[in-house]
Amino acid sequence: MRIEDKLDILADAAKYDVSCASSGSRRKNMGGRLGNAAPSGICHTYTEDGRCVSLLKILYTNHCSYDCAYCVSRSSNDIPRAAFTVNQIVSLTIDFYRRNYIEGLFLSSGIMRSPDDTMERLVRTVQMLRKQGFNGYIHLKCVPHASKRLIRQAGLYADRLSVNIELPSEESLKLLTREKTYASVLEPMGVIRETIAETRENRRRFRHVPQFASAGQSTQLIVGASPESDYHILDLANRLYHHQALKRVYYSAYVPVGDLKTSLQKIAEPPLQRENRLYQADWLIRLYGFSIDDVVSSKKPFLDLKLDPKQAFALRQPSLFPIDINTADREMILRVPGIGLKSADRIVRLRRKGRLRFEHLKQLGVVVSRAQPYIRCDGLPSTQWAGIDPQPRSSAAKQPEETSTGSISKTPLVFETDGTFEGLLTAIFEAYAGKSPPDDIEPAGRDQLRLFERRISIATDSGKSDRVWKGLKKYLGSKRRQRLFEAYLSGCPGVETMIFRCVWDTISNGGSCKTKTNLTSHIQIENLSQKVRREAHRMKGFIRFQQTGEDQYFALIAPQYDVLSLIRRHFQSRFADQRWIIYDRLRNYGLCYDRDHVRELRLDPAELKAFGNEDIANEQFCQTLWKRYYDAVNIRHRNNPRLHVKQLPRRFWQYLPEKKN
Repeated sequence: MRIEDKLDILADAAKYDVSCASSGSRRKNMGGRLGNAAPSGICHTYTEDGRCVSLLKILYTNHCSYDCAYCVSRSSNDIPRAAFTVNQIVSLTIDFYRRNYIEGLFLSSGIMRSPDDTMERLVRTVQMLRKQGFNGYIHLKCVPHASKRLIRQAGLYADRLSVNIELPSEESLKLLTREKTYASVLEPMGVIRETIAETRENRRRFRHVPQFASAGQSTQLIVGASPESDYHILDLANRLYHHQALKRVYYSAYVPVGDLKTSLQKIAEPPLQRENRLYQADWLIRLYGFSIDDVVSSKKPFLDLKLDPKQAFALRQPSLFPIDINTADREMILRVPGIGLKSADRIVRLRRKGRLRFEHLKQLGVVVSRAQPYIRCDGLPSTQWAGIDPQPRSSAAKQPEETSTGSISKTPLVFETDGTFEGLLTAIFEAYAGKSPPDDIEPAGRDQLRLFERRISIATDSGKSDRVWKGLKKYLGSKRRQRLFEAYLSGCPGVETMIFRCVWDTISNGGSCKTKTNLTSHIQIENLSQKVRREAHRMKGFIRFQQTGEDQYFALIAPQYDVLSLIRRHFQSRFADQRWIIYDRLRNYGLCYDRDHVRELRLDPAELKAFGNEDIANEQFCQTLWKRYYDAVNIRHRNNPRLHVKQLPRRFWQYLPEKKN
């Protein structure tokens, strides 16, 4: 059987395992080889139902001696059967990884001769990948009833291990399968948990102890194939988090596969809304500090499908709300509908610099339409809140108009730079040296001249810019200083002035901000830097290399912001053993890596066109395989075009082989 046909069959069989995480591991690229594992994970594409595709998710084989009623690969199901060889899986993984199609490998299998025989084949496959120099992420599915020796061996090569429980109760499991029991699942989970704990303790005492499943373990529960309630499912998940130290429990809406057995519940379509509510409840319990009883009770054991669990909790607990956004602790802020983890952290951090107002919450990304009934803060209508307004309108109207730097507005002063970041830093140096803060800092030739303004041209000086850059670290710290640079990369009109005002206000106040104007400037800078970081993160996943020669790969991109400097180190580390070029066609420059150093590169139109017209047979075959894999992992019952476009904006499609006809 051809490898492309095997890929169709074995990718289609693996798509019902919803595990998609590729994070939690910090495996580094050692010795200039291929790949690493990012702790935050990267999504490389999305299927038409919005599910992320970050891993090459395949079965070693779909030949299976088990007859589990819920599984597409069950022995009684009349489907085409196939099996990969070890070399084929290794070759597929490395070829897809070199082109940045995937973050790593997810490998599972049907049960062949015996659990130990199957597990040994899986371990041999990932062992071969590591010997080939592959340092990318690997998620390995452990086989129930497999020996402790093989599980311990698997964890030395895989970043994450998992054993699927599948059904929320042993009664349902017995009803739908004869071969699988709770004991056969919980025993390998216990082995993984104990070995992770032992390894962690040994690594504290000895330097060279190899890591074991550094990204932990996970499992999956099928929703809708059996009659258990949401309370039962979440209670089981909570016990697994605490007793087995699981990193994630995945919930999969049951999709009928093949001929239905009478023991399965008859469903018209997958319960996707219920699956979504379970994920929301899981996050509240795992990350937001909610208890199970806060989310769902044994008396009303099913989640409300019309309301998300946090909104339902707030309606059931009116005595807890509203809360004062400027004084409430983080735990209470996280219980407000419309406020997520990142927004809560930003609120706690920014309110140290000044009182947050309602308009600030909008800028911070809070869904104010949902949060408004449950909060109190300055800027809300007087009928809702009579809090402290640090600058009442009556007194503000009597004051002369001021600029953000505190000087009474007169003839506007504008500093002109050469448009570089070093030029901006030089302008900031001159503002402090001359004690004459400008009203605006602009690149020369960008804006039309205004009447009654003074313009001073600032010549870029590397010595002065270096002094300012070092000084910013002293006053702001490395992280906040980096945010200024990221905001600058946005190219937003007026960003130079925003950065200057933020710096001037912070340093003028001894490193802290006290006024509304200062707080607003900080939010503006943080929002811009967040947009740029999000674009850089997308580029790490959506860049597609194509082979243009022996160990030579080329990628053409058109990012919304100038993010090449932010992704440079990522690609240099990840693809250390191959030569590559990433070229930004909008800004007409790129990065070129020669397996030693990265340098900037500029190509004329003819050279750029030549790179895209290289005809290499292996490249065309690899793109064909990737398209077939992308089609095979799509679950048509779950199609959601709206979510798909949200996760994978159309502006990226022209550079993605999977979206080309």
